[in-house]
Order: sequence, then C-alpha cells, then structure tokens
Amino acid sequence: MSELNDIFNLDGDMFVTKNEGKSKDLEFYKPYPEDGKDGVYKSLIRFIPNSADPKKSKIHKYYVYMKDPKTGDGFSVDCPSTVGKKSVLKEIFWKLKNSHSAADQDLAKSFARKEDYYSLVQIVADKHRPELEGKIMIFKFGKKINDLIEAQLKPEYGDPCNPFDLFDGKLFGVHVRKVGEWNNYDLCQFVGERCPITVDGNKMEKNQEGMNKILEYLKTGPQNLSSFDYKEWDENLTEKVMEIIRMTVPDGRLVNDIMAGVSSSTSTSQPSSTSANDFLNDVSSTKSSYAKPNQDFLEPAAPSQSKSSGSSLEDLYADL
Repeated sequence: MSELNDIFNLDGDMFVTKNEGKSKDLEFYKPYPEDGKDGVYKSLIRFIPNSADPKKSKIHKYYVYMKDPKTGDGFSVDCPSTVGKKSVLKEIFWKLKNSHSAADQDLAKSFARKEDYYSLVQIVADKHRPELEGKIMIFKFGKKINDLIEAQLKPEYGDPCNPFDLFDGKLFGVHVRKVGEWNNYDLCQFVGERCPITVDGNKMEKNQEGMNKILEYLKTGPQNLSSFDYKEWDENLTEKVMEIIRMTVPDGRLVNDIMAGVSSSTSTSQPSSTSANDFLNDVSSTKSSYAKPNQDFLEPAAPSQSKSSGSSLEDLYADL
C-alpha cells in the first residue's frame, strides 16, 4: 500500500534544482532536428517520476570534458561543484578566465563546465518515430528546458503545476531546430491543461486500479536513472585529472596555488536504495509544496512517517 502512496504524492520541491549498450535501461530519447521535417523535430512528451527512486526523478550534473595532451584521448569528469564541493576544475577555469593573458583566457575553455539534466519521459506523440509512442525513455536536456520545468513549479503568476505529477501534470511540446551549429530548444513549451497520464490509450483514474496499472507501466521503463548522478572521484581519477592539469597549464605556480586551496580527498557515497517501497515511504511524509525557498534537489528528504498496512485508500491519499 505504501508503494501506491508516494509515487502519486510527489513533493514539487524535489524537482527544483539550485544553480550550483543498448539495453532498455540505456534508451535515450533523441529529438534531433536532422531527423525531423524540414530541419525541425516536433513531438509531445510527458515527464514522469522515476519509480526506482522518486527523489531522483530529475538528476542534475555539472561535468568537464577533458583531453589528455599525451594520448589525445578525451573523457568526461563529474565536477564536484555539482554537490557544492570545492572543485579544482572550477577554480582553475576562473583563474585562467580572469587572467590578463589572452592565451590563458583561451586555455580556460579546456576546463569549462557543462551541465546536463536527466529525467524519464513518456513519448505521447511522435510522427517522426511513431514506434516510440507509449514508451518510457531517458531524456537528457539542458538549462533552458529545466527553466521551463521550474517555471511551472514556481510560476511568477498563476497556480503552480508539477509536470511530474501523474494525474495533474502537463504535456510538453518538443520543438527542436538548428540555430547556427547548435540545437535550439527556445520554442519548447508546456501545452494544454493538466491531465492524467494515459496508459494503453486510456486516461488513468486516481483509484487503486488505476494506480496499480500505472505502477506496472512505470516498471516497463528504464530503472537506472540514478546511474547518471554525480560520482565521487577515486584516487586514480584524482591523479589523472591533476596530471592533465599540470600538462595543460604552463604556469606551475598557478596550479600549485589552486591545488593548495582545494582538497583532493574523496568520500565514499552510501548507495541509495533501489527499492520502490523504500523511496515511496520517504516521499509519503511530505505534502506537495511550492512556496518554500529554493531547496537543493539533492538534499535528503525529511524522515518518513510510515503508514500502517491497514490504512484505507482514502487515508493514504487524503493529502493529495
């Protein structure tokens, strides 16, 4: 019963982020302009919660793409600033960016942060790839789309809406085109009124039967979204990053000053539970709230108040 409770009682603050092979679990939804009509890709999707861990229904990460000067190999490194830690990558970027040397300013590009967001989406309508309609896939997006999500959660005017809500969310119109060399998402927008999720062509009702059917449907989608979360550096990665920095930045004194001020120690993260029962228990203790101050999406949820197994459906959803 607790599994039913929390996936349908989502706290809107969970989705507000501070500025700071080919298996099912790796299926990305990629609406590229070149795959659309006349260089424009249009589709309709719906953001949905992550049934494996609702608190990680939207994952945000800063990263830096680094290149080994000796081998030419490139790789992506999670930036510790994602979780509010000091980052040698961020520090060295700003040192070079603020330098009076044009060469240093150009070199700063090698350490520039990028950011991505990951969520699960239901493909509602896609005339370019109709075989995807009804599927749950991973959607990687940037700040512009995240701003649209947060504008729904905490609008300047009007009533808030949680796009991830399974009964009161809104559909999202994807509109991707090329502007110069880049994919542009400026014309994307939430569309229509609030509506329940549709499964097998039927709008789901907020009753036990409907919720059971939704839970089974969510299990058909990817279950590994948390694998995109920030990962701590181990000793080998730390040494590799530091070595590339030393080879890339000619000013040894600058490098030493930065490294002296940034701790290179790593901590071992506690693995989060992948049990739907566990995460639903966590979410059940909170009401949806949109009026609180900005709260870090990675901040742990308040301890849950467990429901007795004999609670009625009405009791479980009294706060929805």
